[in-house]
Amino acid sequence: MNNKRKPLDERRAEIVEAGLSVAMREGVESVTVRRVAQEAGISLGTVHYCFDDKDAMLRAMGRAIAMRASEPMISALEVGPDRTTLAATAVDALLTGLKQHQHMRLLTFEFAVSGARTPVLREVAQAHLKQSIVMTREYLLRLAEVAEAKYRTDIDALSRTVAIRIDGIELAWMVDQDDAAARSAFADLTHDVFDDMQP
Repeated sequence: MNNKRKPLDERRAEIVEAGLSVAMREGVESVTVRRVAQEAGISLGTVHYCFDDKDAMLRAMGRAIAMRASEPMISALEVGPDRTTLAATAVDALLTGLKQHQHMRLLTFEFAVSGARTPVLREVAQAHLKQSIVMTREYLLRLAEVAEAKYRTDIDALSRTVAIRIDGIELAWMVDQDDAAARSAFADLTHDVFDDMQP
């Protein structure tokens, strides 16, 4: 076992990566502290030192998935304030991010289903949903700032609606792998967001 001293953040990141590897290969319900310790090549005590319990580890895994999914969208904001360009770039980023991280996105849906079915995982699934909405809110606020506009709709309500619509589009793509349909749905969503803006 590799028990060399590492900074806490670095060790936590390694544990999260090990947990994601186990979950993607064997399913969310296979993620146990013992299994993740084996995957990471560390002791059980090291995992417990880094995370209070399994739920804390699962929440960290959910955050890691959400961060990776948002990276293409954040990069898309760099094109400048032109709304037409921003909208087209957002659609490309949504589809690219989905295709690049499809195994991670599938894992988020597994978290959700497991959370709906299993009381032990429900808190983790709820935390992940809230986190997804918070990240969507942060992106929408940054988008409005770049576009030099503001929203007519309450930002909290808009963030929840956008996050849920993205999930629905992504889930449909997971089933049918229809890039054109997903692109069209993302374009409709992006149009609705920009249509909600005012100077």
